[in-house]
Amino acid sequence: MSTEPTPVGTLTPEEMGSIAQLRQNASQLLNSLGQLELRRSRLVQQVEQNELQAQQILLSARDRLEIPEGAPWQVQDDGQILATLPTSEE
Repeated sequence: MSTEPTPVGTLTPEEMGSIAQLRQNASQLLNSLGQLELRRSRLVQQVEQNELQAQQILLSARDRLEIPEGAPWQVQDDGQILATLPTSEE
């Protein structure tokens, strides 16, 4: 028994054409996936930037209203801000 591969036949022209088309499709699909991944990465960056801007607005509002750092506070859907402020002991 020989360990060398020996030719046993060839693909038909139709099979060759199908294989070539499938390889081309696979290449296009991989290219599309790469573009989608790049777009996804950019979208994630935009979401992160959006979150940073929202945090800056909230911190600015906290400072404007003189809510002490560390005091619990929240913004209602209507924009009203509720805070639990420390009571001053006299």
